[in-house]
Amino acid sequence: MSKGKNVKTIILVGLFASIIYLTTAYLFHIPTGMNNGYIHLGDAFIYLAASLLPMPYAMASAAIGAGLADLLTGATAWVLPTIIIKPLLVIWFTSKTDKIVVKRNIGAVFIAAVVGLLGYGLAEGIMYGNFLTPLIKLPISALQPIGCGTLYILVGFAFDRIKLKSQLVKILEER
Repeated sequence: MSKGKNVKTIILVGLFASIIYLTTAYLFHIPTGMNNGYIHLGDAFIYLAASLLPMPYAMASAAIGAGLADLLTGATAWVLPTIIIKPLLVIWFTSKTDKIVVKRNIGAVFIAAVVGLLGYGLAEGIMYGNFLTPLIKLPISALQPIGCGTLYILVGFAFDRIKLKSQLVKILEER
């Protein structure tokens, strides 16, 4: 990777980390009332980063953005699980196609939902010593990936229509 492309990619990591942080911590933030949890749209931007950036960079933006959201909103106990779980959501997506919404990425939304629900359910069970609560609140917890997956697909289709990904590739290739 050329130095110019590397710098531009790192800038995109920072941009995505910022968007993930803001949409996780503050924008469209809906409290669930269970264990101080909340529904947010940050994961949609993790999925988008995973569809646009090479995997290690998308994983970094996910860990940084979501981790900072927990750290800076007082959910410090959740920082470690978050910086482990959120990068795992990225693994299932591909950034190697000319479009964002492709079969693999649509399937990845469902796999990422399961990984996130299982990961946070396990973390909550370990932290609180009670694995029943995560099971009971599963329907409410499932709203998070459903909403984020829907937003990701809608935004992805809009970006695909304007050929955002090919424009981004051109920008990254410029000197």
